[in-house]
Amino acid sequence: MTLMRLFARLTLTLFAGASAAETPELSVTPPTGPVDAPFHVVMRNILPGTRVRLSASRLDARGRNWTAVGEYLANATGTIDVDVAPSLAGTYTGVSPHSLWCSVLPVPPEQLKEYLADLQKHPELGTSPYLEVSALYTVSVAASIDGKVVATARATRSYANGIVPEEVTASGRVRGRFFPAAPGITPGVPVVVLAGSGGGLPETQAALLASHGHPALAQGTFDYKDLPSTLREIPLESFRAGAEWLKHRTGAERVAIMGTSRGSEGAGLAASYFPQEFSAAVVYVPSHLTNGAFGPGISDVVAAWTYAGKPLAADHGETDSNNAGDAQHSEEPPGFIGTPYYLKTWSDPAVSKAVGIPYERMHGPVLVIAGGADEMWPSFIGAEQIQRRLIEHGKADQVEVHIYPGAGHMVSRVGTGGPLSSFVFHPVAKDFEATGGLPNANCEGSFDAWEKVLAFLAKVSAH
Repeated sequence: MTLMRLFARLTLTLFAGASAAETPELSVTPPTGPVDAPFHVVMRNILPGTRVRLSASRLDARGRNWTAVGEYLANATGTIDVDVAPSLAGTYTGVSPHSLWCSVLPVPPEQLKEYLADLQKHPELGTSPYLEVSALYTVSVAASIDGKVVATARATRSYANGIVPEEVTASGRVRGRFFPAAPGITPGVPVVVLAGSGGGLPETQAALLASHGHPALAQGTFDYKDLPSTLREIPLESFRAGAEWLKHRTGAERVAIMGTSRGSEGAGLAASYFPQEFSAAVVYVPSHLTNGAFGPGISDVVAAWTYAGKPLAADHGETDSNNAGDAQHSEEPPGFIGTPYYLKTWSDPAVSKAVGIPYERMHGPVLVIAGGADEMWPSFIGAEQIQRRLIEHGKADQVEVHIYPGAGHMVSRVGTGGPLSSFVFHPVAKDFEATGGLPNANCEGSFDAWEKVLAFLAKVSAH
């Protein structure tokens, strides 16, 4: 009797699964939202054990199609929930809730090797979609079984949908774009946002901050409009001027500052030398030291930053990496690995004492985010050294540190991860440079880190 009941129950289950498989359902939630929103994909009503291929495609701002692919097995209830279901093949493997957004490629996964060969000859092909911050991107998701599409869904994502940025040219060397807070959201603390060694403007970060209610000034440091073409002798007073402009524009008494990579130096230095202007700082994949100038034609250790008209002493790590004997490897992916050239000086207390960024001068908190597998430079050391410095000065409660063990330098870019996320073609150095990290760790770490940024700024706003 027990066996017969078991057989009957199994038959009913299979019959139900087979019936449900006739009307499979695919959903993406939320259906619309900012780029940092969850990308929750669920497939329902399919036969348990069925292998399903899910693809998520979108056009970038240059009209190129980028697609993420995962292959999954339906569970006992005929469901695939990408938040918990491992991908067995495609553009990513394993469990990674956001990878149908992150792991996009411009070619099918089986053509990746050929694409990398072409990328070496044509680096302009890129390693990630080219995205315009004001555009609305539609993601088309399709579910296929045995090569046949059985269900589709759509979702939209944006950086600053509905936000109209303003060009900024102001005295004190302030150049950039201002993103006002999204309509209908109570404004939080305004933020000055600084880019890294790629120069230009950090528009995507500023736009996302504005989408969450933080008016943001994406301020150029170099290689933008009439600013210098290299990161050399940049006056810290320009960031104070940016803060003053932002305060005047928003009516705030103080503002926060955020910087990524080389921009973390500018952010940390500005918050330390002008504590009355900045209520807090966020430093992504940071250095705890003042490093040397960067850009074409720079071979000696000269100042990247100045204060009160005088150059700030610099560590030699940056110049050493630029002129390393094995830099020829930068001509092909994954490119030059810079981290080893910093390890000695970044771990040296004497160097920290001589050219360390004086975070203890800050009047507010600092959030530090780093990649434990960073290959561009050892941001994991920089993060720990920033924390150590503040602890030594009795300010342990002013620092919050998050180091993502498997992530690289790109943990600083929310939504980045996948087969091409461990290296970049550097827009200023004009070479390939390793950024490190595992694809899923880069992807999920970037989303988690951004949540930490928003939570941190919410606390700053509340005070």
